[in-house]
Amino acid sequence: MAREMMTPPAMGPMDPSMLSPDVVSGQERIAAEEDRMMMEFQPKGDFSRKPLNALVVVTRKMQPLFGLEGDYPRFDSDLTELPVEFVRVLSMFKQAIDDAIAQDILDEEDAFVLEDLRDDAGLKLLAGKLNKVLRDKKFKKFLEAKPAMEETEEEETEMIDEERTPMPSGAEEMDLDALFMERM
Repeated sequence: MAREMMTPPAMGPMDPSMLSPDVVSGQERIAAEEDRMMMEFQPKGDFSRKPLNALVVVTRKMQPLFGLEGDYPRFDSDLTELPVEFVRVLSMFKQAIDDAIAQDILDEEDAFVLEDLRDDAGLKLLAGKLNKVLRDKKFKKFLEAKPAMEETEEEETEMIDEERTPMPSGAEEMDLDALFMERM
């Protein structure tokens, strides 16, 4: 008699109703704290709709480089401060650009400071810088290689930790329960 193999359902996004209230509450606190942190960098000034949307167009082109959908919504009106969600996306771009500058992949002139955005001229300048970075082939390769570099760093860290605190001989064969019992 043949046994039927059962395959587990595909792992997808978890249904929020399946999470415990404590987990949901913790996630909400973390999101609120992230929003407070982003507000520190939130540019304030006089921003017109047209330059804002020019920046959105570049943002939409850059988002796929970071594994995101290029779907940031356009602005319908002028603003006096950039939305926290938009600041979060721009901060992600900024960090990647700063990392690329540190590794001599991009020039210092490609750097930007979000807090310096105060008017339409600043928005246009930032859109121009992001367009320049977007066309840079070395930057695209840098972004593609970055996850692989992070995995390598984790492996190196584990190796270093094992070198600093070597396991006693025969430790692999020791039973954890026996080890805990010895300490009691």
